[in-house]
Amino acid sequence: MSSTSRGSPPWVKDDDAPVPTRPGPAFRRREVTIRAQETVPYVSEDWRDAIVVIEQGEVDLCCVRGGRRRFVKGAILFLEGLALRCLHNPGLEDAVLVALSRR
Repeated sequence: MSSTSRGSPPWVKDDDAPVPTRPGPAFRRREVTIRAQETVPYVSEDWRDAIVVIEQGEVDLCCVRGGRRRFVKGAILFLEGLALRCLHNPGLEDAVLVALSRR
């Protein structure tokens, strides 16, 4: 089961329940939803040690110097330590990112 964790923004769901489809107890799976046309702030610590897959939709990574790059469904990213300002969903559907990290 997924639930919004304490201290996490409302668009983040933490999955700490032992589900058979999880890769094992040493890993944590988080699902991050960015609503259509929504922008969320980038916080490097939120992505610590995580491999991120865009499971649905598309996401623009907006750089602190003004540039941006778009990634779509199926992209695999490592977002820790980047010079980003925010993540933006330019689409008309929600974007879903799945982050897998060590516990």
